[in-house]
Amino acid sequence: MVSQTKLLLIACSGEETTKLTQDISTTLREDYGLEGQVEVLLAQRRVEVDKDIQKAHRHPLVGDYFPDAEVQVDIGANELKDTLRGKHVVLVEHLLTPCRKITPEDPQCVSVNDHVMTVRGFLDVISNVETLQRTLVAPYLAYVRSHSVEKYRKKGFFQFDSLRKMLVDFQRDGLNAILTIDPHSEKAAQLAEELGMDYHASNPFQSARAINPYKLRLSGGNAGKVLSRLRPFHERFAHLKEQNPNHLYVVSVDDGTEHRTENFVERAFPRLSAEDVYRLIVYFGKDRFSYGNTATDIKPFNQHTIDLEGIYITTDDMVASAATAKKAAKTLKEQGVKRVEGWMSHAVTMPTQHAAANDHQYLDAVVCLDTVPQHPNLKVEFIAASAHLLAAELYKAHHRLVASR
Repeated sequence: MVSQTKLLLIACSGEETTKLTQDISTTLREDYGLEGQVEVLLAQRRVEVDKDIQKAHRHPLVGDYFPDAEVQVDIGANELKDTLRGKHVVLVEHLLTPCRKITPEDPQCVSVNDHVMTVRGFLDVISNVETLQRTLVAPYLAYVRSHSVEKYRKKGFFQFDSLRKMLVDFQRDGLNAILTIDPHSEKAAQLAEELGMDYHASNPFQSARAINPYKLRLSGGNAGKVLSRLRPFHERFAHLKEQNPNHLYVVSVDDGTEHRTENFVERAFPRLSAEDVYRLIVYFGKDRFSYGNTATDIKPFNQHTIDLEGIYITTDDMVASAATAKKAAKTLKEQGVKRVEGWMSHAVTMPTQHAAANDHQYLDAVVCLDTVPQHPNLKVEFIAASAHLLAAELYKAHHRLVASR
């Protein structure tokens, strides 16, 4: 049993982030038995604070933006000492909110950089009191695209190593651990280890065999329900397999998705031989020659025979305009395939990309997790999984922290 060491969840910003924080808290209490051990602190906006409250000991926690979008984070000494001191403090923040405004009347949107600076602002004010640990929970980890810096440097092409810069800044600001969902590459984990930070990433494409219920202290009738929520894509795939038992296939859209795809299919068809598993996969290769020149084609070693009655699923970690998945889908549709779906963890689509993303000429459906709050105009089917995936990782991280004391 986890000791009574308190876990304090702080919603760094409002709206969807407040709901995510509350949902994680509810999941920890109801599914993992942390009733009485989890607290939630919601940052207020300036307009919510009594104008007569002085900037002194009694001031509540404020997380907001000035009219020019500069970050504001304020807190009084009483809140710091009475609420934060001595606890495992968890900052919950969406690092990408494509449609969130600085204020409802302001056309300016909150950017990734605004969210990153918000986290740094919270870390700065928290540094005024001793805490057990400071953890960032971010459903989608920003700046993960800069994972190929070293590869391109060898070609004489230099990129801003934005991921390293962000993590170094977080570490210097006092962050001890990061929890996220399906990052774009392993570089974030490698950098975190290099910087001495704990790093926990949830894999939404994992199957039941990849989840140890005993690490989550799950048993009895509740275990099955909780575990099903931790494998959202396999649950959806199992439902499709019941409807189409002999006509379901998975597509690897590029080199980066091969391992994910192979592991997914192997776990989805545990009774098949290795040879039969790989015949269910369509392998595509992608060469990126410049910003606007990318070639996609089926790899020569591919052993799959196109099934005109089949349903083909592309798997990936993120989608913006879905260009990569669409190119693979176009090739399959031109060979007579009837249905192709794109399954991705993160919908990182910006408003200017909605028209392209909503063009489903070749992709019949796009399915994503709810890791990035999106506008309802975006034609994506969202699976509500973020709170469950993050709560499971946070429970394990908190349990290890308590056990190490």
